[in-house]
Amino acid sequence: MLKNLNIQGFYRFFFTALFIFILIQFPFHNFESIFYDLWVKLTPKSKPLIEYSLVGLDESNDQILGEYYPYSYATHLKFIKRVIDDEPFAIVYLVNFEEPSNDDDIPFFKEFSEFIEQYKNRGGLFRFGTGLDLWGEQVPPDLLKRLEYSPALVHVDGETFSKDGVHRKGLLNISGEDSFHLWLANKVREKNGLEEIKANDIWGSFYSPDADAVFANYRHKLKILGEDKSVETLPFYKILGGNFPPNHFKNKVVIIGPSYLSNSDDFVITSLDKDKKVPKILVHTSLTDAISKNKTINEIPEFVSYIISLLLALLLGVVIANFNPARGLMISIIILIGILLISYFLFSFLGIWLKIAHLLLSVFIVVYVWFPLKAMTEYQTRFAIEEESKILKKVENLKQNFISLMSHDLKTPVAKIQGIADILNLKLTDEEPKKLVADITASTKELNSFISSILDLTKIESSNLQLNLSSVDINKIIENAVKGLEFERASKEIEINKNLSPLYPIKVDEKLIHRVIANIVENAIKYTPEKSSIDIISEDDEEWVYISIRDNGPGIPAEDLEHIFDKFYRVKNDDSHKIKGSGLGLYLVKYFIELHEGSIFVESEVGEGTTFNIKLKNA
Repeated sequence: MLKNLNIQGFYRFFFTALFIFILIQFPFHNFESIFYDLWVKLTPKSKPLIEYSLVGLDESNDQILGEYYPYSYATHLKFIKRVIDDEPFAIVYLVNFEEPSNDDDIPFFKEFSEFIEQYKNRGGLFRFGTGLDLWGEQVPPDLLKRLEYSPALVHVDGETFSKDGVHRKGLLNISGEDSFHLWLANKVREKNGLEEIKANDIWGSFYSPDADAVFANYRHKLKILGEDKSVETLPFYKILGGNFPPNHFKNKVVIIGPSYLSNSDDFVITSLDKDKKVPKILVHTSLTDAISKNKTINEIPEFVSYIISLLLALLLGVVIANFNPARGLMISIIILIGILLISYFLFSFLGIWLKIAHLLLSVFIVVYVWFPLKAMTEYQTRFAIEEESKILKKVENLKQNFISLMSHDLKTPVAKIQGIADILNLKLTDEEPKKLVADITASTKELNSFISSILDLTKIESSNLQLNLSSVDINKIIENAVKGLEFERASKEIEINKNLSPLYPIKVDEKLIHRVIANIVENAIKYTPEKSSIDIISEDDEEWVYISIRDNGPGIPAEDLEHIFDKFYRVKNDDSHKIKGSGLGLYLVKYFIELHEGSIFVESEVGEGTTFNIKLKNA
C-alpha cells in the first residue's frame, strides 16, 4: 500500500510522528484515571475467600453508651469477650487506643490486655491496625504493644497519579514492615491452603522511594462487598449488649473501626463512586480480600504505550490514505472501540493495566491531521476524474461521428463498385473475367456487411438504435434470409432443410431479425463442409417462438463457447483464418435478440457441429 503514497503522504507521516512525540510529553493522569475508575466499576464481582463482619463505632453508639470514642477499656473488655466467645477466625482493631483516662479504668485496661493475650495463646488471631498523624505512627499504649500491631493506612492519590484524593492502591509494606492487610491476607490464604506471599512478590507491586513503601493497585468491588452477605456492618452497642444471633462471628474476620460522619478521616473516596465517601473499615476489608486473592494490578510501563501510540498512528495513517473517508472513519472508530475493549479485558480479567490515554489521543490526532488532507485529495481526484470523463466523452463522440461518417462515405463507393461489377457480369462472356468479377462482387458484399456492422455498433454505443416494430411472420423472415444467401449456398452445394411450423405473426423489428437469421445462416454456410446440410426449425408455444439453426461444421471448443458473443472475438484455429469476418456479427446478433427481450444460446461439440437456439416473445 505504501507505493500509493506520494510526497505529501510522507509529510503527513512526519507531522503525525511529531505530534505523537509532543503528545507523549504530557502524562494525562486525570484522563487516565477516568478509564482506570471505569474499569474498576465494570470489573466482575468475586466471592471473598472468607466471610467478614465489620463493627462500626459512630455517633449513634456514643449516644446510646453515653461514652466518647475510643470508649473505656471496661466497655471494650465486655465487647471483646462477647466476640471471642463466638469463636471468630481473626479480630482486627482499627481503634486508636490511648492510656486509661482514669484510675478506675486501669484494672480493665490490664484485664483487656491479658484476655486478648490468652486468646492469642490459644491460637486466636488478633492485630491492632495503626494509623498516622502529624507526630508519626499512632501506636497502642505500651501494655498493648506486645499484642502486636501493623500499619493500617489507606492511601489516596494526593501527590502522584491524578492527585484527586481517590483511593486506588493499597499499602503492602512500609519501612520493611508488612501492613495489616498483607498480614491478614496471608492468614486467610493459609486457611484456604494457599502459599504465603511477600510484598515484593505480589502481582504489580512497586516500591516508592519517597514513602519508603511497597504499594500495589488493586481491583476492589466495595459496593458488591458491601451488598454481599459475607460483609456486613453491625453497631458496636448491639454486640456489647449481646443483641446478635449465636455463632454470628464464628470463623469470620471481625474488623472493628470508627465510622464517624463528623470525622472525614474515617471515610475515603474510591473509584466506584466519587460522589459518595466509603467507610475506611470497608476499604480495609476490600484491600485485604484483593491481596488474599492476588487481585492486584500490574501496570505496563508507559514507554510501551508510547511505542504503541506511534505505531498505531502510522498504521492508521496508512489505512486512511488508502481508503475512502467513510471507510477510514469506520476503521478509526473500530480501532477506538478495540483499544477500549482490550484495555478493559486486560484490566478486569488479567490484572494488567495498559494506559490508553495516549493511544486514544493518537487516534484522534491522526483523524484530525489526515482526514482534512484526505478529503482535499479525494476532491482533487474526483475533480480530475470528472474532467477526464468529460474529455473522454468528447473523444468518444468524435470517434463515433468519425466512424459513422466514414462508414456512410464508404457505402457509396462500395455500392458503385458492386453496380459496375454487376454490369460487367452481364456483358462479359468469357469465364475467366466473369470469375474475377464474381470475386469483386463477393468482396464488396463482405465489405458492405462489415460497414453495416460498424454502423450498428456505433448506434449501439451511442444508444441511438431504436426498434421499428411491426407484426411479421417469422417464417417469412427465415425464407427471405435463406433466399438472400442462395449464391453462397449454391457455391458450396449445401442443402438447407427448413422445418417451419405455422406461426402467428409477432411484433419484431423485421430488418434486425432478418440480419440475425441471415448472420447465423451465413456463418453456418461458411463453416459447413461442401455438399453438407443445414437444418432450420421453427415452432412456438403460448409464450415463446423458438428458432433452431444447426450446421454440420467443425464445432466450437468449450473454452471458446462463452466468448463467441463478445465484441471482436473470433475462434482461433486454422479454419477461422481462412474464413473472413469482423468478429462483430454474433455480438450484434445477441444484442438484437436481447433488445427484443429474447435470448440466444449455443450448443456445440467439436466435430459434431453447432446449433444456435433463439427465443422470441410470442406476442
